[in-house]
Amino acid sequence: MSVSMEEGEADRLRARIAQLEANLASAQATIRDLNEKLDAALDGTGLCLWQGVPPTGELKVFNLQNFRDGDMAPNFDAFCAKLHPEDAGHVLANYHAHLAGKTPRYESQYRTVGPDGTVTWLWDQGRVIERDARGRALRILGTHVDITQRKLAEQELARLAWFDPLTGLPNRMHFFRQLEQAISELAGHERQLAVLFLDLDYFKHINDQYGHVIGDQVLIAVAGELRQILRDEDIVARLGGDEFIVLLKGAGIIDKVRQIAARILQSIGPTLQVGELSVRLGTSIGVSLFPDHGATAEELVLHADSAMYSAKSAGRHMIVHYQPGPSRARHDVVSSMENQA
Repeated sequence: MSVSMEEGEADRLRARIAQLEANLASAQATIRDLNEKLDAALDGTGLCLWQGVPPTGELKVFNLQNFRDGDMAPNFDAFCAKLHPEDAGHVLANYHAHLAGKTPRYESQYRTVGPDGTVTWLWDQGRVIERDARGRALRILGTHVDITQRKLAEQELARLAWFDPLTGLPNRMHFFRQLEQAISELAGHERQLAVLFLDLDYFKHINDQYGHVIGDQVLIAVAGELRQILRDEDIVARLGGDEFIVLLKGAGIIDKVRQIAARILQSIGPTLQVGELSVRLGTSIGVSLFPDHGATAEELVLHADSAMYSAKSAGRHMIVHYQPGPSRARHDVVSSMENQA
C-alpha cells in the first residue's frame, strides 16, 4: 500500500515537473518571440534598450542595434570612464537627480570616447521602474541612440550659417554679432575699436580675363593673407563678393590701424601671386572708429564703407579714415609703392 502511494506521489511529482518544464519552455518561447518583435520594432530607429541596477552598478543591454559587442559598458564605473570630460558633469548630475526622485525622468545628450579616441554622441533617456520601501532606486530602464551623424550635420549647418563656404572666414552675420558684442564690452570704457572695410581693386577684370575659378582662388588667397597679417584677437570676415571687413580691438588702436593697413596694402597689391599666376590687384580700405564714428555696428560699417568708396574715388589702393561732416572722409594715403619707399 505504501509502495503504491510512493509511486503515485512520484508520478504526480514527475508530472508536475514536466508541466513546469513545459511552462518554462513556453515562457522562453514567448520571451524569444517578444524579443524578436522588440528588435523588429526598434530596427531602423537606432534605439538601444538598457537596464541599470543602481545598488550594484550593473548595466545590461537588451539589443545592440547599430552598436557592436564591447561598445556597451557592463557596469556604471565603466560607463563613467567612457564619458567625455566636458560632458561627465551634467550627465551624472541628471542621472543622480532622477535616481533621487528630483526629476520625472533621466535624459542627457553626451559624448563618449572610445579606446582609439573615437568620439560618439549618444542621446540617453530613462526612468526608474522599481524602488524599495525607502524609495531607493532598484532598477532604471531606458534607451539610448547614436546621434553622432545628427550632431555632425548640426555642426555643418552652424558652420554654413556663420562662415563663408569659399574662404572659411566668418560671414556677414557672424561679423556683426562679434562687432555688437565688442561694442557692448566697451560701453562705459574709454577705449576704442576700429572697423576696416576692404574692397578689392580690379577684381572684376580678373573674373573677366581669367574666369570665376581663378577669381575664387584670388579670394581664397586674399583670405589667407589677411589671416597671416591679423592677430588672434582680431576678426576678419568676408561680407560677400570681393568685400572683406576687419575688426581691430585693444589699446593704441590708431597705431594698430596704420600698421595693419600698411601690411594689407603691401600684401594685397600691386600684384598677387595665385599659384603660378601673378594678377594685378589692390585693395581700397575705409576705416571707422568706435565711438567717434558711430555707436552701433550698423553705423560703424556704413561709415567704413563710405570711407572705402572715398578711397576708390581718390585713386584706389589706399586707406581713408571716415570724417564726419561735409568732407565725409579724409585721405590717409598709404599706397603700396609709398610704403615700400
